[in-house]
Amino acid sequence: MTCTQQQLDDVLESLIALTDAATPAVQSDLLARLVLALAAEVDDAARLQAAIASVARSAGRSLQPALP
Repeated sequence: MTCTQQQLDDVLESLIALTDAATPAVQSDLLARLVLALAAEVDDAARLQAAIASVARSAGRSLQPALP
């Protein structure tokens, strides 16, 4: 699916509204739940993992599992 710039801008505005004024812990929880909801919609684990890895790389972060 290709998104227009306006659609991407709308998504960004929605993400900002979702996390605005939330504590860091709440932001983290909301974004994690969003990723899981999107994963269920996309139904392509490899693409989802690649997207997460891409964001991590662009942020200069490594993907260390947080769960034992």
